[in-house]
Amino acid sequence: MLSLVALPSAAFAQLAVAPAEFVMRFQPPDGVKVKMSYRLERTRLVEGQPQVKDVGETRTEGVFKRVGAGFEYAPRTVSSTMNRNGNLLNDPIVALMSKVPVTFVISAGGEATSIKGYGEVEALLKSTVSPQVAAALAPIVNEAAMAGRETAEWNARYADWADGEFAIGQVIDVKAPQPLPNGETLTYTIRTTIAGWEPCPAGQCVRLEQIYESDAAALANIANGVMQRVTAATPAAAGLVVPSNKGARVSGSLTRLIDPKTMLIYSEQVRRIISMNLQVAGKGLVPTTQEEVRTYAYVYE
Repeated sequence: MLSLVALPSAAFAQLAVAPAEFVMRFQPPDGVKVKMSYRLERTRLVEGQPQVKDVGETRTEGVFKRVGAGFEYAPRTVSSTMNRNGNLLNDPIVALMSKVPVTFVISAGGEATSIKGYGEVEALLKSTVSPQVAAALAPIVNEAAMAGRETAEWNARYADWADGEFAIGQVIDVKAPQPLPNGETLTYTIRTTIAGWEPCPAGQCVRLEQIYESDAAALANIANGVMQRVTAATPAAAGLVVPSNKGARVSGSLTRLIDPKTMLIYSEQVRRIISMNLQVAGKGLVPTTQEEVRTYAYVYE
């Protein structure tokens, strides 16, 4: 499963060199209830095989609580479904996750320092499915792997931005690795634009836009389209370097509406396409493409 873009810790705070117009502060109100709706659309195409399309929908509810100098966030799954090519899937992992309470332990700077509860998922899996199924799922359903994925996604949304000073129109380039299913690691550039202020339930929120593209020329073309919608933009920080991997490419975009005063997110959409050659038994290297669209909507009470 693909993760959201996870950047080096505090990368944005370090690279935000333009005159500051606002500061991101991780300050969710104590006791605020979070209702999140999430939709996943994933399409996989392997040359010579039928297309596979997965559509999943999940609703969660959770509460932010201040604990000492930091916070705790305890989400629970209200409902979750997954369909493949229009047919409902019976996903044992989804069923298990809905039964286990999970708590994020968060620092004052928005960093997820630990996640409690995933050990119970691993134990419950072993007690509810056959040993063969448990062994097959072990690489992804274990406490370290699950906590690692969720920690990376959380910190990409919050900790990497917290306490950073930003200006509307600012452009930031960061290089990041993307591990691929075929074992390669592809280096690509993430270009972030602080696009502007927009109305939101909190009053005024900031629109963040990201593009990521392993092909430097394609990134430049996409960036030109983004920048046409942004006023007072500053020049990009650095030139782009074409990665050495051949035949593999990752590209996509992210848009996020966030209240900088609290860092509560109101909406987010992530698009990503990964193209690569996979080794298929009896066929050799086969072109493969996977496209994902992840859409998040948040309501606070």
